[in-house]
Amino acid sequence: MNLNLDDLHLFVLTVQHGGISAAAKQHSLQRSKVSRRLQELEKALGCQLLIRTTRQIELTENGRLLYQQVSQPLTEVTQAAKLLSNQQKSLQGVLRVAVPAALITSNMFTLLIDKYLDQFPGVLLEVLHCQGSVDLKRENVDIQILPDGVKVINEDYVQQTLLRFPSSLVASNAYLQSHAPINALTDLLTHPLMVSRYNQTSLPDNLTLRLSSDDLRLIQHMATAGKGIALLPSILLRDALKSGELVPILVNEKLPEIKLTLIYPSRQFLPEKTRALIELLRDTFKFN
Repeated sequence: MNLNLDDLHLFVLTVQHGGISAAAKQHSLQRSKVSRRLQELEKALGCQLLIRTTRQIELTENGRLLYQQVSQPLTEVTQAAKLLSNQQKSLQGVLRVAVPAALITSNMFTLLIDKYLDQFPGVLLEVLHCQGSVDLKRENVDIQILPDGVKVINEDYVQQTLLRFPSSLVASNAYLQSHAPINALTDLLTHPLMVSRYNQTSLPDNLTLRLSSDDLRLIQHMATAGKGIALLPSILLRDALKSGELVPILVNEKLPEIKLTLIYPSRQFLPEKTRALIELLRDTFKFN
């Protein structure tokens, strides 16, 4: 038996609306198409379901039996489909975002999250601390932001480059006054450096690393405490440099940049709450 579920659905709609024309009009279908599909259903089942008259339809005994058996399950399926469709279009529910510690501690990201929560109060935002790539579909994560150099698990995922973050070398005044002067990159050989793992690989191997951390605020704190020279994203240092808490070093040298990549499973079937955050990221970070 070659039974079409769409035809069953049309049968239920026809009974619920009291006629073929009414069902077709209510659901923006052609009357001839509905009539033809009902005939195909009767043919597949091998029995007559409807007695057609000029103004209405009547159910045969087989038609009443079929309607009793399938109307409730099909109605529930339709309601479930509508629920899923509305969930995709609504700006509510849970949105899970995986980001590295370097981004969590930045003022820019904090302001972005604050703005998103203000605009979309119906969304529960879950921010996960993840340093490596996760399988978004299997882990039920909507968006991930990763630094350059971290391999994405699934190359089929959408990947978009965010603004590059230039870095600066900084130290406290107290440290600089009590240690040998730094006039060139080679002078760093005699100083302890504090870096993140994102920019560590771009530095010469013969430098002395004293601290390597994913927590950029920790590195900044240690630099302020006079523990050495820190290499940090310039965007995090604005307040510290303005207040004189930290002092820039070798400002004319080209230093490593941290590049962030936005990752999400697919452009197709993108929920509105996810699309809204992606657009906010575009506005904030300016895609290249």
